[in-house]
Amino acid sequence: MGRGLRGGAGVGIVLLAVAAVAAPVQAPGGAGLPEPLTLERAMEIGADAHPEVASAAAGVERARAGLLAAGAASDAYAELRARLRWYEPDPSADDDGHDDHGLALVVGKPVYEFGRRRARLEAAAARLRAAEARLAAARLRHRLALMRAFFDVVLADLAYARDNEDMAVAYVRFDRLRDRRKEGQASDLEVLEAEARYQAVRVRRYRSDGRRRLARARLAERLGRPDALPGEVVMPRLRGLARRPPEPEALLEAVLERAPTARAARASLAAARAALAEAAAGRRPVLSAELEAQASTRSFRSRDRARAGLVLELPLFTGRRVRAAVAAATAAVAEAEAALALERSRLRQRVRELTERIAVLRARRDEALVQLDYRELYLDRARALYQMEVQTDLGDAMVRWSEARLRRAEAESGLALAWAELNGLRGLSPWPLRIGGSGADEGGGKRPKEEGDGG
Repeated sequence: MGRGLRGGAGVGIVLLAVAAVAAPVQAPGGAGLPEPLTLERAMEIGADAHPEVASAAAGVERARAGLLAAGAASDAYAELRARLRWYEPDPSADDDGHDDHGLALVVGKPVYEFGRRRARLEAAAARLRAAEARLAAARLRHRLALMRAFFDVVLADLAYARDNEDMAVAYVRFDRLRDRRKEGQASDLEVLEAEARYQAVRVRRYRSDGRRRLARARLAERLGRPDALPGEVVMPRLRGLARRPPEPEALLEAVLERAPTARAARASLAAARAALAEAAAGRRPVLSAELEAQASTRSFRSRDRARAGLVLELPLFTGRRVRAAVAAATAAVAEAEAALALERSRLRQRVRELTERIAVLRARRDEALVQLDYRELYLDRARALYQMEVQTDLGDAMVRWSEARLRRAEAESGLALAWAELNGLRGLSPWPLRIGGSGADEGGGKRPKEEGDGG
């Protein structure tokens, strides 16, 4: 920037700063993402693109394998038993050979396990339900984090716009004071004070620029495209944010029933109880059916070629094995009961926190809308005064207007995230955002159209 800036030149610096802010962040690897990027497209692209979701999905596959193994434990079995054996016969024996080779085919199946099989299958099925619920919880966390990362980019851009304009205004004032000092109309103290103000705002502007890049890097990670930093992003059209949230008591029943984490905790408790029943069945018998056919190189009248029958295996002495297994399973049940109680307590607290947060953010949004109306009118007046050459620049008015836009976006994105989480806890999709079953925006002040109101 040159020196000797006056009036229109000062405004030109501010307008150049605004134009610089309007340009998206340059992202060399961002060709794989839509331009501009909307929240809807971001949610589609990054639906399951996160290691946490992939890990939970692998947990579901592991639980399915466990269910398959639990059922397979009672499947029929077939064994081929081969024997190669040499022996020294007794001198008085009729057969003086040395070979006693044999081949036997054994086919069997557990017929009744006295509660073991049912408990084993119930435990495996419950583990599968718990894994599926944990997958749903992981997807909810990821989608909420993706929404938060997207809004962070929007807010970082607005903060950068404000700080960039503020830096331009501070530089114009500093430059003017330097010129006035040459003419003897300003002191060194005034010039240094203005320069200190400019340098402070300049640091804040560089910090905001860095936050823009970091916010885009976090969003790219959530999108599963770490090498494709998003360029321009647009704020979604958020409607119905003025609605009052239901009372916490009206939400708790649905949340405690449908929240993925609560469903996972209930299923884990059911699995632990079924595992306890299986461990307690360790003292019970197992009834199996077996069929055996055999052939041998050595012949005995007492050796059967084929046999079929029922085999009852009754444990007579198990030592401390069953008692230890029951004790471990009992402890697991107690842990699962405590985990369920803790999760229900956490959900009750979280619902109250979200409803209170929504109430506060509604008030902040109302304030931000009024401030934005005021700053728009103030900017219009400043523009008119500048055109009449009554006012020398528009810088401060533009900075305050950008600040008001940022405050409104902070309140609305916070409201959207709170409602999205509340919907997710009730078993609903966090996005598209549905508030009270209506898409109408019920007010809270004038809602001016902005460039970011798209998608």
